[in-house]
Amino acid sequence: MLVFVVSIIFAGCSSKEKNEDIVTERVTASDFVLEVTTSPVLSTGETMKVKGTLKYTGITPIEVTHGRPIIRFFFSGSDEERNYTDVGYVTEFKSGQVVEVEDEFKVTQKGKQNLYVDMTADIALTMDPIEIIVK
Repeated sequence: MLVFVVSIIFAGCSSKEKNEDIVTERVTASDFVLEVTTSPVLSTGETMKVKGTLKYTGITPIEVTHGRPIIRFFFSGSDEERNYTDVGYVTEFKSGQVVEVEDEFKVTQKGKQNLYVDMTADIALTMDPIEIIVK
């Protein structure tokens, strides 16, 4: 029993430390919730990983017209560019449905940088830029 309790304590500490290394921003509009998770502090040469989650909280199914991917990321601290498809996709969201989009950027510029989140969909969700510190 003691081993079980001690392992739970260590698991809780590790989880808490890991959470200090990430930041999650959230915005809600209408029946949608957008969450974006990434590291707030990076070094040049590292790969920044970012994850966006869009959840439909409405009850009635709804069709959304969008580009691909539905969640797009732009990072000012990277020289990488993305080629996205702007139109032509329709997704029917049902209650509780979640869409996840992950992306990576090679970090090339020091200083305060911004992660921008965009959606080309007929959903009005606006998220302020997420500040990333690059050492």
